[in-house]
Amino acid sequence: MFSFFFALFLRHAPSSATTSNLELLPNEILFDILSYLSVSDLAYGWLDLNSRFYAIVHSCPIRQIYNEPKWRGRLLRWFPWSYPTDAELLQYFASQFVSLEIHQHLTLSGVNKINILQYPNLRRLTIRRTTTSQVNAIQANNFPYLEYLTLSATENISFNILCQFKLLRSCDLGSIQIDDQDICSSSSIRSLILQKCDPSKLLHLLHHLPQLILFKVNFIWTETSVQQFDFTVDFVHQNLRSLYVSMFNFQFTKGPIDTDRCAVISTLLATLSPDQRIRCHLSLFGMSNFNFEQFHRALRKLNSCRLSCFLTYCLPWHSLPDFDHIRQLSLFNQLRPGPCNSDDFHTYHLTWTSVH
Repeated sequence: MFSFFFALFLRHAPSSATTSNLELLPNEILFDILSYLSVSDLAYGWLDLNSRFYAIVHSCPIRQIYNEPKWRGRLLRWFPWSYPTDAELLQYFASQFVSLEIHQHLTLSGVNKINILQYPNLRRLTIRRTTTSQVNAIQANNFPYLEYLTLSATENISFNILCQFKLLRSCDLGSIQIDDQDICSSSSIRSLILQKCDPSKLLHLLHHLPQLILFKVNFIWTETSVQQFDFTVDFVHQNLRSLYVSMFNFQFTKGPIDTDRCAVISTLLATLSPDQRIRCHLSLFGMSNFNFEQFHRALRKLNSCRLSCFLTYCLPWHSLPDFDHIRQLSLFNQLRPGPCNSDDFHTYHLTWTSVH
């Protein structure tokens, strides 16, 4: 009698093996969820659940981040673990990696152990500290699907190499090597960020990036910086709409208004199409002799433009410009001092304002 009622209970009682809510999700959502997990979690937590998750784990894109926080050394005294993730697992899932990020906190020896050639299907590659072998490996035939490239600390990436990538959309680079004799162009790059740029190569670079929409660039002036520029604008960039320019003065000398250095920005503005709606941000550090009047005239030539500014001065090394005179210019009459100014450190800002 007991066996009869027990069998009846098993037939009608809710099963403990009912499908979970997670399994009710479509594969597309599971792909997105699992793509944020580490390879250890995928291998030990999801791979052998059932045949469906086995297939999903082997098909989902994977994002891998190498990071070594500064407090890692203290933690390792109490919690012994291997870092980064097991190399065998990385090799096992290598073809599924779509994003690889190597942070600057990772030691140089740790960076040297990472062979980026193991991940040929990357869409996004970020390396904060690069090695020569890694830079040399960045070729279109090694990463044919690459769309986003960040190499913050490198100074030897060639413009010719970038032009070989057919799907590359965004670049964030320490600097770039470009020759006046280079004739290659890229029709895919839409965004370019340069931590350091040679002004004499600027026009040639923009001329060969016809689809560029956003351009962020830093100019660094030192005692050995070239003072004269011969810029002749012979083209108009039809697509560039966002321009962010930062100028850093580490020369620490006081002198008259410097028209030549301001000509770098004026030349950039002259290449913009007057038919586009332009966003321009100017950041100056220690540029005491910047020619605001020349910059004002260059902006006025654009039909539709919005401007913002951020100015920084360290008084032991830099002198303050004549802000009363600068505020007489219509675009800078709303220029205001920063909230945290001190005797040695002054900041001024101008929120987004329309040029016309």
